[in-house]
Amino acid sequence: MSIFKTKWIILKISKLKEKDFIFDVFTYDYGKIKIQKKDTKKEKTLDIWYIVNFEIETKEWRDISKAKNIKIKSEFRYENKEFKVINEYLNIIWLIYKRLPEWLHFKEIFEIIEEINDKKNLNETKLILAKLKVIDYFWELKIENEDIIVEKILKFVNKNKIKEILKLSGIDEKTQKKLEKIF
Repeated sequence: MSIFKTKWIILKISKLKEKDFIFDVFTYDYGKIKIQKKDTKKEKTLDIWYIVNFEIETKEWRDISKAKNIKIKSEFRYENKEFKVINEYLNIIWLIYKRLPEWLHFKEIFEIIEEINDKKNLNETKLILAKLKVIDYFWELKIENEDIIVEKILKFVNKNKIKEILKLSGIDEKTQKKLEKIF
């Protein structure tokens, strides 16, 4: 048996039994893994988009690790947010869940989620830019575009870290619509 400490974001929750759940998580240190955890009244119920500190307990003969000593670090603040903003955030979670290979360990993608969860003034445009950065990390972002402004934004997304990308402002609605259609 081995015990590791790390932080993770919940990508998907599946119910195994009445109070027994399987979490598909993306960890900072180990990439995507499956975690089994029983729900208890003492702990807050975990949900998608929570970033959690915890210990992983693994055994050689077991495919699914167990989670212990869970502490919620942050969560996406969805209160007072428009549906489009929540939907864009869930699109990013879906992209990580569906497109990121299990063997690929990508701390930069985890940092995108951390940065999003820390921001108070998030809007749909910033989340579209964050999604484009995730796509860029998957080597699927095509920078060339017939619209010069869109191409400049894509180059900026490609060359910069998420903190700088989320500082971008002044993107008009027409350009935003073009950015949305990229993926």
